[in-house]
Amino acid sequence: MSVANLGRRATLLLLPAAVAAAVVAGSGTKASADEDPAAKNERCATRVSIALLGSSPSAALATNPQGQIDTLVSDPAFIERFSRFLNASFNNDPGATSKEDASYHLAKYVLENKKPYSDLFVGQYKVDGDNQGNNVQVTADPNGLGYFRSQPWLLRYAGNELEGYKIVTAYRIMQNTVGLELVASTNAPGVDVSAGTRTTNPGCKGCHADSWYALDKAARVLTKVVRQGNNTTFTPPTDGPQQVADKTVTNDKELVEALVGSPNFGFNACRLAFNFLYGRPENACESKVFDACVTEFKAKGTIQSAVASVAKDPGFCQ
Repeated sequence: MSVANLGRRATLLLLPAAVAAAVVAGSGTKASADEDPAAKNERCATRVSIALLGSSPSAALATNPQGQIDTLVSDPAFIERFSRFLNASFNNDPGATSKEDASYHLAKYVLENKKPYSDLFVGQYKVDGDNQGNNVQVTADPNGLGYFRSQPWLLRYAGNELEGYKIVTAYRIMQNTVGLELVASTNAPGVDVSAGTRTTNPGCKGCHADSWYALDKAARVLTKVVRQGNNTTFTPPTDGPQQVADKTVTNDKELVEALVGSPNFGFNACRLAFNFLYGRPENACESKVFDACVTEFKAKGTIQSAVASVAKDPGFCQ
């Protein structure tokens, strides 16, 4: 018995019998109300509606809240809410202009058109806006790679490596697709941070050369940055094939396809679903729910299916 329950029991013992009986009767009434299907549905509808739509539930939702989740994840309110959630998950800060938030615009397009979640990263699209960074459009582009080849996104994450290698871009690609999270370390003033040092220094090479995500290897298959005054351009990679994400890759497309094709991609999709619905990653005791989410996501391919799988679990409304 918890301390709180023990204290409550002791209080009842000190009350007059009639008062104690009234308290017990009141507790019984609440317990009965908690078992009332209508009351349970109302609470569940509130939880589902606020989590998915960010608003109070309609009266119709209370009749069978978890049975209507597939409809709710097609609602414009959910699409807007989840697109913003993905954009916040993929970027540390909002873009300086709307077109820099390319992940938001393409996520909204993918959700509205019920496209596979993988299209967000490997689909043939271009995301760009006007010179002021507004009026952003998603258009078909046979040379597109999700939003990873869209010029505003490329410029935003070009980085500042002197050799032109886009380590920041490499990290963002992996963070966005499979949820890789690394904490940047800063060298002491005057310490060489060239590519050669990063891949040989014991304190650096774990992340930059030895791991499956080897940032320097990934950066070597991306285009290189060339800066001339205020003008920034990108030139093709020249370092040849690299071993990254347990694959041999030669360019950005092969790198992204290797990441999207890995088990980590589905794992991260379901972790995003948990974070969206619960505001936290999954717990160990939720392994069955998480595994069911991964299975559903693999079968259907949409991020809506991952969110719906978690939200439909009975434990979500308990």
